[in-house]
Amino acid sequence: MTAIAHRLDRKLQTLPPNRAASVEKLVADVLDFVDVSPQSDAERAEAIEAHRAHWRRMDAMLEELDWSDFERPDQGVEETREDF
Repeated sequence: MTAIAHRLDRKLQTLPPNRAASVEKLVADVLDFVDVSPQSDAERAEAIEAHRAHWRRMDAMLEELDWSDFERPDQGVEETREDF
């Protein structure tokens, strides 16, 4: 047993049952998180290219818009509050 496993085991024995269960759940969640297999290089490259392609489409759509007559809408009258 490694030092961290031994330390965790000792700590769990000293905690109230509900808190020990919470810590065990937290550790199990962390272990599940790290067990997720990472993407292969090809999958990662494909995801990056899909992301870049999305932004190229967004940029193309924005370039097609005519912004020359764009005016910001009136924001209304500034609220006044009495001083305290």
